[in-house]
Amino acid sequence: MKAINKKIIIIMIPIFISFYCDENGDGNNINGCTDTLATNYNNLATNDDGSCEYTLNGVTLKWLRTFNSSDGVYFTEGWSVEPTSDGGFIIAGAAAGYVGLLIKTDYNGQKEWHQVYNNSTSLHSASQTSDGGFIATGYYECDTSAACYPDIFLVKTNSTGTIEWEQIFGNEENNDWGRSVIETQDGNYVLTGTWNDDGWNSKALLRKYSNTGSLIWSKTFSSSDANEGYSVIETSDGNLVFAGYSGTQHGAYNNFMVKTNADGGQIWKKKNQSVGDALLYSVVESPNGGYTAAGFCNSWRANSIIKKSQSGGTQWQNCFVEDGSNYGFYDIVASSRGGYYLIDERSFLTKIDDEGTMIFSTQLYQVNQSIIELEDGDIVVGGYGFREGNDGGAISLIRLDPSQFE
Repeated sequence: MKAINKKIIIIMIPIFISFYCDENGDGNNINGCTDTLATNYNNLATNDDGSCEYTLNGVTLKWLRTFNSSDGVYFTEGWSVEPTSDGGFIIAGAAAGYVGLLIKTDYNGQKEWHQVYNNSTSLHSASQTSDGGFIATGYYECDTSAACYPDIFLVKTNSTGTIEWEQIFGNEENNDWGRSVIETQDGNYVLTGTWNDDGWNSKALLRKYSNTGSLIWSKTFSSSDANEGYSVIETSDGNLVFAGYSGTQHGAYNNFMVKTNADGGQIWKKKNQSVGDALLYSVVESPNGGYTAAGFCNSWRANSIIKKSQSGGTQWQNCFVEDGSNYGFYDIVASSRGGYYLIDERSFLTKIDDEGTMIFSTQLYQVNQSIIELEDGDIVVGGYGFREGNDGGAISLIRLDPSQFE
């Protein structure tokens, strides 16, 4: 029988399978900028790749954050921003319903937590304490139909904003506010504000509490009928300096600066006239000695700044009268590059040299309360509102490199 050889031919048909690959390998993500506040926001992107770009009124920013609400709490006022030891920031203000508010962010300005304080109406100032917690002050005003007057509110919290202790104090039939609070070198707390304001007469207050909430001492200062403290610092030699105004209520304000020892004993107090009514909102210790403070002059129509020596003598002062109205510098910080950065009510970021001469001024919008210089020379500006009224705004925080203006 003849053998039959069979040849089997196998035909290979190529099959092409297409796979969509991305950074995470799940086939779903699209890389891009997912922040709606960025100029290059991509509404199709599902994975933020860090490419977001920000501008504000033509100014290039490193980031822009706005805080509107969280967990059913609506944020309505942002009055101060201070740095924290982890590179983040603590924001003091108020939430809807007239309650005090703290917001803690990370170094990128992203919210980590918030807390509201039902025994307060608004918080004007907050800073981190040496134990990792926070100290904050503001005021409480009852919300009943009966006549009531604001009292000073002071609260100490832990690192997550939970209350450790709080104090409410004031005069029964007059107005009292806490404006600024700091931790001193001895681990206790000093605040400044307004005491016993009846609408025409008031005292500037300096008050010290222990780290457990006990009153250590309380002092008042005045050079005229109406007096207020807005900003307090501890100096490098362990003394205290606060700035505000002294004059006649509802007008005739003068710059007011007081220096005391660590126990609140007066070393000197100075009341200085400027162009028109004048007031100081913020004070810093000057790198070359003395104290520099900023506020308004020309009766709320111009920004002003004043430099005093350690003994209280005026070294120079400037009232920047321009065509338009600028309602006052709200904050000042000494720059590591020399001079000072300032932010004013109309959101103008300004730099002056050590003699008070303006180097640049540019308008940002959305932020006008607090300014911070970081170790790398960047600045962070935050908060929005009008200091003399109850008109807050969206709580915002921005970071930028100021060298773009110099």
